[in-house]
Amino acid sequence: MSVELTARLRIDSPVPAFQEDWTRQRRTASDILNRFRRQEGVILADQVGMGKTYVALAVAVSQILATKPLGQVLVLAPAAVADKWVREWSALSASLLLPGGPEVRCSPGALRSGEALLAALDDPPDRRAHLVVATHTALTSRLKDTFVQLAVLQAAVRGRPGADDARSRIARWCDRQRGLIQDRRLTPDRVRRLLQRPPQGWRSDWAEIAGEELPDDPVPEAVIQALGGLDLAAVRSCVDALPKYSSKNIDLRLKAARAQISAATQSTWKIALASTRLQMPLLIVDEAHRLKNDQTLISQLFAPRKAAASAGALTGHFDRMLMLTATPFELGHHELIRVLSRLSAVRGPLPAQPPLHDRLATLAEVLRLAQGAAVHLDGRWSALQPHEANDFDTWTPDAPVPAEVSAAATSAWRAAQEAVRTRQQMHDVLAPWVIRHQRALRRSYIDGAAVSPGASQQTGGIQIEDDIALPFLLAARAQSLATEESQGGSRPYFAYGIASSFEAFGRLGGVGAELDNDDPEERRAPPESPTRDASGAGWYRHQINLLLQEGDLDLGRHPKIAATVDRALDLWSRGDKCLIFCWFIRTGQAVERVLSERVDAMITRRAATALSVDMTATDDELERLAERLLRRGSGSHDFIRRRLHELFSVDLGVDQESVVTLTEAAIRQLRTPGSLVRFTPLHPSMTAEELWRGASGDNPGKIDLRIRWRRFAARVAQMSADERVRIFDALLGEQTEAGSNESDEVQGRGTSLRPVRRAHGGTERSLRERLIAVFNTPFAPDLLVASSVMGEGIDLHRECRHVIHHDLDWNPSVLEQRTGRLDRIGALAEAERADIAVWEPYLGGTHDEKMFRVVKDRAGWFDVVMGRPTAQDESSTDAEERRVPLAPSIRSALRMNLESR
Repeated sequence: MSVELTARLRIDSPVPAFQEDWTRQRRTASDILNRFRRQEGVILADQVGMGKTYVALAVAVSQILATKPLGQVLVLAPAAVADKWVREWSALSASLLLPGGPEVRCSPGALRSGEALLAALDDPPDRRAHLVVATHTALTSRLKDTFVQLAVLQAAVRGRPGADDARSRIARWCDRQRGLIQDRRLTPDRVRRLLQRPPQGWRSDWAEIAGEELPDDPVPEAVIQALGGLDLAAVRSCVDALPKYSSKNIDLRLKAARAQISAATQSTWKIALASTRLQMPLLIVDEAHRLKNDQTLISQLFAPRKAAASAGALTGHFDRMLMLTATPFELGHHELIRVLSRLSAVRGPLPAQPPLHDRLATLAEVLRLAQGAAVHLDGRWSALQPHEANDFDTWTPDAPVPAEVSAAATSAWRAAQEAVRTRQQMHDVLAPWVIRHQRALRRSYIDGAAVSPGASQQTGGIQIEDDIALPFLLAARAQSLATEESQGGSRPYFAYGIASSFEAFGRLGGVGAELDNDDPEERRAPPESPTRDASGAGWYRHQINLLLQEGDLDLGRHPKIAATVDRALDLWSRGDKCLIFCWFIRTGQAVERVLSERVDAMITRRAATALSVDMTATDDELERLAERLLRRGSGSHDFIRRRLHELFSVDLGVDQESVVTLTEAAIRQLRTPGSLVRFTPLHPSMTAEELWRGASGDNPGKIDLRIRWRRFAARVAQMSADERVRIFDALLGEQTEAGSNESDEVQGRGTSLRPVRRAHGGTERSLRERLIAVFNTPFAPDLLVASSVMGEGIDLHRECRHVIHHDLDWNPSVLEQRTGRLDRIGALAEAERADIAVWEPYLGGTHDEKMFRVVKDRAGWFDVVMGRPTAQDESSTDAEERRVPLAPSIRSALRMNLESR
C-alpha cells in the first residue's frame, strides 16, 4: 500500500493566500500515509475550519493512484455534510491535482441509500467512481428500492412448481401505487416481462420495455448473490395467497405480502453488505466521534463478523482507516478507546506489531491515570480561595512547594505537578494515534449586556426592566422550589426557556417541548424536575403562563431577544452579515419575527426621512425609484450594467457568462429597499451616477460594495464549473421557504431577497443548502437565524465574521463548533484582518448568568479533564461558577502538541 504522497498533488497552491494552509495540509497527509506503514489508522482531529477534508482527500487520492488498477476509497459522512465532500473533491481536483495520468473520478453526489452504494461499488471499471461518498445512514437505513423488491419476488418463486402461475399473480397485482410493489412504473405487462429475465440484465431490458435509460443496474450484483442464501418461504406463501383475479379482502392480502417483501428485502441488504468482498485501500469516516457507542447501527458495522449478518458488514474490506473529528477531547477516555477499536475492522493484522487490542489496552490505562490526576487537580483547585491563586505565579512542573502557602495551595501545587507528569505520559502514547493542529486565536468575545450597541464591555449581564420582571421572578421561585423538590437533581428545564424567550417558556409549559434539532430523538426536552403539588413550582409556572396568554406582556420585549435583535440590526445597518444561533424552535421563530419587523421598520423610517414622504408611502416610493433607475432597457439600467460588467471583468476576464450572472445578481441587490437605504445617498431625484457612487462608498455607512463584489468575483474565478453552477443557481433561482409569507417572486426584485432568513431542523435540505450557498456571497440574506443543525460541518465564513450565541450550552465544545462555522480557511476575518466577533448575551442575576460563568470555567478545563461529563445539577455548577481560573503556568504545562511531524 502507498506510504507516500502522490506526486500529482501540487506543491504550490494556485491561490497564494492558501499556501501556508496547503503546505500544512500536504505535510499532514504525508504524515498520515507514513503512519499507515505501522498502524491500522489515524484520527485526524484538527480544530474546526483547518481543512481536514482537504487532508483526507490528499490521502485518498494518493491511495487511489497507488493501487493498480485504480482502487476505490469509501468516505462515510453524516447526511448533512456528505455533499460537501463531493464539492471539496471537485475543488481540489480542479485546482490542486496536476493533469496527466489516469482520471480519478468521484461519485457525482453523496449516496444516500444502501442500494445506491452497492451499485456504485459494483460499477464496471470504465465508469466506476474511485472516490465513493456515502452517508452514514446509507449503511444503516432500510433497503427500499422497488426493483430489488421485484428481484426478491422473482427469487421466491424461481424453480418452484407453479412458478409461471406465481409470476402471473405477481404481475397482476402490480397494477397501482397501492399494489404489491408501490411503483407506478411497474405495470403488470412490464413486471411480467422482467420476471422472465435475470436481474443482471434488467437495465438493458428496461430500456427496451419502457424506453427509459436507468442510471445504473437496478439490482446490484451483491444483492443478487445474497438472494441465493435467503429463506423466502414466507414471501412465497404470501404470493401463493394472492388471488388470480380478484378478492374482497385483497387490500389486506397485499398489505401482508408487502410486509413480508419488506422483511426479506432488509435481510437481503444485511447479507449483501456483509458478504460483499471489497478490496479497498482506505475507508474515511467523517465525524468519527459518532462511533463511540458499541450498540449503535453505525458502530455495529465495524464489529467482528458474527453469525448475524448485520454485524461486521465493513470488517475486512479496507487496508487502513482515517477517522475525522474536531472534538477528540469531548470524548471520555473509554469512548476514545472505543472509537479507536473500530480500527480492528481493517483487513488482516499488521506484521511486527502487537495485537491492536493490546496496544489500545496500554493506551486506555495511560489515559485513565492521566484523567484521574486531572480530576484530582480539578478538585484541589476548586478548594482554593481567590487570593491563593496568586501563590502559583512561580509554579513550574519541578518547583518545590513554597513554605508560606496554605495547605489547600500545597495540595493544589502537588496535584498540578502530578497532572503534568501523567499528561506527558498520555501525550507520548496518544501521539501516534491522533493528529491535531490548532489555529491561532482570532476571536473577540463580547458577553452579557455588552451585546447591546453602545454598551460598555464591563456591564455584566443584561438587566431585566421592572415592568417585565414578574415572569422572571416567578420563574426563579419555581426553579428554587423544583430544585429543592428534586433534592439537588437535574435542573428544572423551564429555566432555560424563560432565559431564551417568552415563546420558548410558553412551549415548555405544555407537553412535547421541542428543541431545534434535525434528530427526532434529540428534539424532545429532557424531563423537568418533579413538582409535588399546585402550591409548589407548578403553581408559579401556571401564573407565568397566565401572564403570557392574557396578552398583557409584549413578547418582543424579552430582554435577551431585544439585545440580540439590537445587535443584529446594528450590524445590518452597517452592512455586516450576522449568524445567530438559537436552541429552541420557538426562540428561533421569535428572533426571526422580531428581527424582520425591526429591519422593515428601519427601512421605512430611513426611507421616509430621505424621500420626504409619509411612512405609509415608503414602499411605493422605493419601488418607483428602483423602477426608474434599474428598469431593464432604461438608460440608467444600462449605465449601471456597464459599470458592473467592467468591474467583474477585471477578475473573470473572458468568462462572460459569469460576468453577466454576477451583474444580474448585483442589480437585484441594488433594487431592494434594504440596499437603497443603506448603500445609496437616497433622495427622490437620485440619478444612476449617484446610485453608482453610493455603491462605491458614498452612502451612510461608507461601505464600498465594489470591494465585496470583486472579492466574490475573484472567488468565482477559482471555483470549479460544478460549484459555479450551484452558486449561480442559488443566487438567481432560489425558492422561498415553505410556509413563509413571501411570494414566489417579489416584483422587480428577484426571488427570496429577504435580509432575514432562518434555517432549522424543519427546513428542507435543498433549501438549507441554498441558504448556506447564498449566505456565503455578498448578497441577501444578511442575517441568518440558525439552529443546532447548522452548528456542525458546514461553511458560513466567506462573508460573515459575527456570530451571536443567543442560547448558550453547558458544553463548551458545542459553542466552539458553532463559532467554527465562521473560523475557517479563507474566512472573511482573514480577508479583513479582523477578529471573529463572538457575542454571548446572558440575563444578569438569573440562571442564565450562572450558565455563562460555568461554561466559561469549563472551557478553561475542557482539555485538561478529558471527557468530563457536563453535569447540570446545582452542586456541581455552583462549584464551577465560583472557581478561580486555572493558573496560566499550569495550563501551559498541561498543553499537548499533537501536530503532524
